[in-house]
Amino acid sequence: MVQQRAVRTREQVLDAAAEEFAAHGYTGTTLLDVIQRTGMTKGALYGHFSSKEELATALIEEAGGELSTRAARAAGADAAAVCALRETVLGLARHLREDTRARSALRLAVESPHLDRHDLGLVQQICLPLTRAVTQAQGGDGSTGGHPPQAVARLLVAVFFGVPHPVPRDDADAARQFDDLWAALSGPAKKPRPGACPREQ
Repeated sequence: MVQQRAVRTREQVLDAAAEEFAAHGYTGTTLLDVIQRTGMTKGALYGHFSSKEELATALIEEAGGELSTRAARAAGADAAAVCALRETVLGLARHLREDTRARSALRLAVESPHLDRHDLGLVQQICLPLTRAVTQAQGGDGSTGGHPPQAVARLLVAVFFGVPHPVPRDDADAARQFDDLWAALSGPAKKPRPGACPREQ
């Protein structure tokens, strides 16, 4: 009974923190904001999380893991690849719209990457399976026009999820990113055939 109550309290704290982080970001949120939203005492919150950093890290790890799992579903073969990619991106967009924890995890990972304990980082873990899916789609029916797969994946993440591209490491990296993104934007890409993908309900 005590254990169940502790689990409920932890979930309540995570939900409240997610609301605050999603709306105000890491720097704009304080533990006092979370405490006031839950209506708990400081002791109840500190019994589960000793700091704002620990709370934010838990959200990135737990809710971010679900985002990575959903992104990994972007797999298909031949002509079905572009439809699998489309379905996955739309599903991720819906999940972010409906799940505050997911929105907070992604915002925290982008704004405070030092809190992100995922291998390669959460944003990259979302981009990697999308990049593979873009490659499959290009090999299947050419619907993405042969553009750089990683650039296409980054554009999808930026457009659908509002995630900015990583800051270039140096001038050479900046030049490469520009060239890749320009090729993805300006090349003669083909659109999916009408009726090739099911309409989103």
